[in-house]
Amino acid sequence: MRQGRGRGGASTLSIDLMEKLVAWSVTGLKISILAFLVSLAYILYGIFGGHLSGQVEARILGNLQLMGQVMAAAAGLGTVCLVIVTHEEIAVAVTAGIVGLVLMFGFPLLVAGQVRGGAQRAGDIITYWTSSAGEFMLIVVGLRVAWEIVNWVREAPARRAAIAREQGFEEEPKKSYYTPWWRLSHCWEMPYCHGAIRETCPAYTSRTDCWRLGQGCNCDPYLIESLLRKGAGTDLLAEQTSEYTRSDLTGDRVAGRERTRECRNCPIFNEHQRQKFRLLNPLIIVAAIVGLGFAYPVVRRLYAGFISFTAALAERFAFGTQVPVERWIHRLDSPAVWVFFYVILGLLAMSYVLKAVEWAVLRRKII
Repeated sequence: MRQGRGRGGASTLSIDLMEKLVAWSVTGLKISILAFLVSLAYILYGIFGGHLSGQVEARILGNLQLMGQVMAAAAGLGTVCLVIVTHEEIAVAVTAGIVGLVLMFGFPLLVAGQVRGGAQRAGDIITYWTSSAGEFMLIVVGLRVAWEIVNWVREAPARRAAIAREQGFEEEPKKSYYTPWWRLSHCWEMPYCHGAIRETCPAYTSRTDCWRLGQGCNCDPYLIESLLRKGAGTDLLAEQTSEYTRSDLTGDRVAGRERTRECRNCPIFNEHQRQKFRLLNPLIIVAAIVGLGFAYPVVRRLYAGFISFTAALAERFAFGTQVPVERWIHRLDSPAVWVFFYVILGLLAMSYVLKAVEWAVLRRKII
């Protein structure tokens, strides 16, 4: 293993470990796919080879039990390896989840149509292990989805910085300033405000934020002319404004009272929006958690009703009655499965709400 030196050592070590983990996972995935296909072929042969149409001897039951265990282990391990190998692409993991759903819902129906006479025990074995394999795959995929959501929230600051760069603004103000978290700064309190003309700025004198008044040091041509005439241009602009702002102030000015730029393109207003998002973000998270608490009993009833409806539908359309298909579907209504489902549902709902707020505040700037 390569050893990094100095400050880059930890990063190099992390890359090496990830490379080895991916390489091991590729090997594990190949072995898992082979074991899964062999066990699947044996089980399908048992189903469609006419071996479930009468009494099944103990040796065959033992083989079905073994192959079912191999399938469940291969499905779980293979899905873990697949998630690691394709860790940058969540769509592949979702595809594995679809395969898990087919195993959970498809095989009980498939077996029910083939079991006859004394083969019910064999049908139960096949249904149990194929359903377990599907559950293992769905659990792994659910955890992968949860990680994607948590990672999206964790990377929110970097994403906001990228949005700021796209809009031509700096990631952070060049001068530090402090505002209590429970209130937003006024435009004259921000480092992007040009202090040289603050006393003559109508926003400052009226104590009204410039984006509400429609006038300010970054958009009023008269104030810009005043700033340039005072000779504060070069040093002040280099210290307090971005390249985009400097080009506006030193370029062609607009005659009359027409603003030189819209608020959505002003660094002061965009800093105001970033403050607003930092204030709203934790409030939205708390509100989402409270909302999920109130929605819990309603969603619980809907979930139980959906499971019952699906079980009744499967029972109606199953081609055989030797294997109670509805019993396997009702397994999804267990407390553990329900809690896992609700946690994933809650994380998804929260992530979409945060995405909507980010879009409305930082990109569209309609809030």
